[in-house]
Amino acid sequence: MKLLQILVLVAVLASSCIPAARAEQPAAGDAVSPPHRKLSAPPLADVRIADAFWAPRLQTCRRVTLPYCFEMCEKTGRIDNFAKAAGLIDGKFEGIWFNDSDVYKVIEGAAYVLGTHGDPELNRLANEVIAKIAAAQRPDGYLFCFFTIDNPDQRLKNIVSPARHELYCMGHLIEAAAADHQMTGKRDMLRVACKLADHLDSVFGPGKRHDVPEHQQLELALIRLYRTTGDGRYLRLAEFFIDQRGNARGHKLYGSYSQDHLPVRRQSEIVGHAVRAMYNCAGMADLYMQTGDGELLAACRRLWQSTTHRKMYITGGVGARSGGESFGHDYQLPNETAYAETCAAIGLVFFAQRMLLIEADAEYADVLERVLYNGFLSGVSISGRKFFYQNRLATRGDYRRRDWYSCACCPSNVVRLLPKIGRYVYARDDESIYVNLYVAGTGKVDVKGTTVTLKQQTRYPWDGRVKLTVDPAEAETFDLRLRIPGWCRDRRTPGGLYRIAPSGRPEPTVTLKVNGRPADTGKLVKGYVRIGRRWKPGDMVELTMPMPIRRIHAHPDVEADAGRVALQRGPIVYCFEAVDNGGRVSNVILPPDARLTAEHRPEMLGGVTVIEGVAHDGRKILAVPYYAWDNRAGGEMAVWLPQAE
Repeated sequence: MKLLQILVLVAVLASSCIPAARAEQPAAGDAVSPPHRKLSAPPLADVRIADAFWAPRLQTCRRVTLPYCFEMCEKTGRIDNFAKAAGLIDGKFEGIWFNDSDVYKVIEGAAYVLGTHGDPELNRLANEVIAKIAAAQRPDGYLFCFFTIDNPDQRLKNIVSPARHELYCMGHLIEAAAADHQMTGKRDMLRVACKLADHLDSVFGPGKRHDVPEHQQLELALIRLYRTTGDGRYLRLAEFFIDQRGNARGHKLYGSYSQDHLPVRRQSEIVGHAVRAMYNCAGMADLYMQTGDGELLAACRRLWQSTTHRKMYITGGVGARSGGESFGHDYQLPNETAYAETCAAIGLVFFAQRMLLIEADAEYADVLERVLYNGFLSGVSISGRKFFYQNRLATRGDYRRRDWYSCACCPSNVVRLLPKIGRYVYARDDESIYVNLYVAGTGKVDVKGTTVTLKQQTRYPWDGRVKLTVDPAEAETFDLRLRIPGWCRDRRTPGGLYRIAPSGRPEPTVTLKVNGRPADTGKLVKGYVRIGRRWKPGDMVELTMPMPIRRIHAHPDVEADAGRVALQRGPIVYCFEAVDNGGRVSNVILPPDARLTAEHRPEMLGGVTVIEGVAHDGRKILAVPYYAWDNRAGGEMAVWLPQAE
C-alpha cells in the first residue's frame, strides 16, 4: 500500500472516531461578527422546526436527498476524482471540469445536518470524503482536480475563455469548510481551506495578478473564511476581487455575462448569468457588512430593485433567458421558455437574507419567503430524488423532473439550502426580536442579555393563524417585531411588478392579540408590527392573517402575461396541471368572475391546499401549489391563465 494511501486511511479512521455527540455541538461561532448590519440571526442549532410543512422536507433531505447526492457523486466519479488527484487510484478525470464544486456543496449540506442532528453514518461518510479532499491538495495549497489529474501545466491559466471555474470551485470548498467547522467543530477541512486561501493570496492581489473569478462564489466564501478565522488577509483578498470586477486596469474585462462590464459600485441593472449575478450581489452585501462602504450598499439596493421590481417571476424565480442562463431586459418574463434556474433562486435567497440583516426591512423577507415556498422548492420533488434545473411557468408536457444532471449544480445546491431554513426564521438587534417567517417549532434568541425561547404553533402556509409563546429566562423589556407579509399587507409588490386584482368584497384584516386581549397593529415599521412590553414567561401572542384566494395581474409591460391571471393564497403561488384538468390546461380560460374555493387535502401531494373553480366553459378546474407540479403524471402545466378567449 502506498504511503499516501496509508496516511489517508489513518486520517479517515481518526476523523471517524469523533463521537456522534460532537456532531451535535456547534462551534462557538464566527471569530469576527459583521459590524455594519442592523440584525443578526441566531445560530442554526438554536432553531428547531417542528411543523407539518418544512419538518418533513428537512427529514427527506436528511434521510433521502443528501445520501442520494453523496451516492451520485460517487457513481459519477466526482469523489473518485479527488482520489485520483491524490494518487490513491489511477485514471483520468471524470465529468465536467467543475465537478469538484458539487462535492463541496454536499459536504456543506452535511455540515448543517450534523450541526443540528446527530448522525454517525453521515458523519463517517463526510469524513471519508473530506480525507480524500485533503489528500488531493498540492503542497502549495492548490486544489482543483481537473488540472491536477490531466493538465497540471494549466493551473490558473483558464480563468476565462475558456473558463474552467477553478476559482468558483475553490470558493465552494472554502465555504463548505467554514460551515463544517462552525457546525461541527472539526478542523480538517478548514485547514485545507486556509492553505488554499493562502495560496490564492500569494497569486492574486495588488502587485500580483488582477484577474477576477469568472463565476462568482469565491468572494463571499473568503469573507466567510475571514469571519471564521479572523485572518484579515482573506477579507482583503475578497475586497480586491470585488473592487477589481469591472475595472479594466489589470485585466481584460469579461463583459456583462460575468457582471464584469462596470465597477460594481456603478452597476444599476442586473445583467448576465443569473447565478453569477446573485452570488455577486451576495458578496457585495457581505463586504458592505464588514466595511460599511455606502457606495456598495447603494449599488446593492439598485441591483435589488432591478432584480425584484422588474425581472422576477411571480414564483421568485430569476433569469428569464435560456441563452446564457441569464437575465433579460426589464419585464422580459416568458413562461414556457422561462429558465429560472434553481441555483439562481437559491442565490436570490442568499442576497435577500443579507439585505434583510443589513436593513431590517420586510421587503427582503417577503421575497425570501416567495422564493422559498415557490421558485426554490419547485426545484426538488416531494420524494427528494428528482430535480428541476429550470423552473418553467408553463409547459406543453415536454419537460419533466430528472434523477440527476451531468451539470448537477442544482441538486447539490438544494441540499445546502434546505437544512438551514431555520436560519431565516428569527433575527435580533440590541432591543428587539424579529419574527421573519412563520414556522411551527422553537427558537432561542438572546436579547438584552436574556435568552428568550419562542414557540410557534401554526399550520402556515395553509393557515394564517399563528400562536407565539414568549418565554424569556427572566422577565425583560424588549420589542417583539412580527412581519406582516406583503401578500396580506400590500395591494402590489414593490415596484408594481405584480398586483392583486380588486375582488369587490371587503378586505379581511390582520388581527393581533397579546395574552388574549386585542392589540392594535398600529403603523407598521418597514413591514413589521412592533409589540413593546415587559415580557414574562408564558406570554402569548396570537396573530391572524386571513388567506383569501388572490387573483394576481402582472405589470402591463410583461407581455407574456397580458390578459392573464395567476392565483396565490398566502405565500403559495398556484398552477394548473393536466392531470387534474381533463388532460389539458392550454385551453382553460379563467373568467374574472369565476368563483374560487380553497380546500385542504392532507392525502394529496404530501398534504396541500388546492383551489377549485369553474372555467369559462363550465367545467370544474383545480389548481395545486406550483412547487408540487410534476410529482405525478406529466402533461401540460400553466401558472398564468387567460381571462378571455
